[in-house]
Amino acid sequence: MRKIYQSIGVMMLLVLTIMACAQKTEKEANTTEDESLTSDFKTITVTKDIPYREGESDSWKLDLAMPANFGSELRPALVIVHGGGWRFGSKSVDVYQKMMVAYAQKGYVTINVEYRLTDEAEFPACIEDVKCAVRWLRAHAKELNVDPNRIGSYGHSAGAHLSMMLAMTDKSDGLEGDGGWDEYSSKVTVAGAGSPPTELGRDVPMAKKEWWPIGYIGSDHPPMFLIQGAKDPVVLPERTRDFVEKMKAAGTTNLEYLEMEGDHGIAYNGQLEITDPALEKFFDKHLKP
Repeated sequence: MRKIYQSIGVMMLLVLTIMACAQKTEKEANTTEDESLTSDFKTITVTKDIPYREGESDSWKLDLAMPANFGSELRPALVIVHGGGWRFGSKSVDVYQKMMVAYAQKGYVTINVEYRLTDEAEFPACIEDVKCAVRWLRAHAKELNVDPNRIGSYGHSAGAHLSMMLAMTDKSDGLEGDGGWDEYSSKVTVAGAGSPPTELGRDVPMAKKEWWPIGYIGSDHPPMFLIQGAKDPVVLPERTRDFVEKMKAAGTTNLEYLEMEGDHGIAYNGQLEITDPALEKFFDKHLKP
């Protein structure tokens, strides 16, 4: 019965998402081939489908991009988390592949993470998986020349929710899962989130507060940057505003909020001429010395 209720809740959200983004998502090629990226590969190296934990799931893989000649200097890292309503989506979508490459060219070590969707595993498996990927990154920080104290995350829509959970939860919250690398922290240093679901807004099992940012209101979280479309029919702007107001009322001073005209595609395939530089400025401010 729990699976039925969970699937209904997810599908209701996805119907709205598809209605809002139908024409745009047709353009999302599930492109993982090097053809669209080869011109950039002279300065970085890209490795696809690295397992970040043991097990049989094909979802426990990530792509890695990094400067080809990084020397001995420790570098910041960025964890990229795809969207898709927790039921669809993939790290192979062109938007996330290009972001991975672009930030590697800027000097970041970037990982683009796959995670179990709800048709494979119930909530909060997706949260546990992305947290495991961060622990994997810290476990390999020395060989990748990553500064473990300068790791950021970014996601859009469902990925935004997961990015925020990486910033707002730690081991004591019971969301680490059984993926290994337990001696390392899964908490990121900063988080960016485009069209961020801070709560589900429905009375279904998947809506438990401890699985959503709204359950972790407080002043002691890492810096976060939220980008919201004022006409988003999926992630309602009033819910995001409410979250921001509650965080500020709790005393946080490191939450940045940008609301702009647009729908659910903001910071994904809309207004990128504004959101891309804003995100780069945010990550550079907090992750580059």
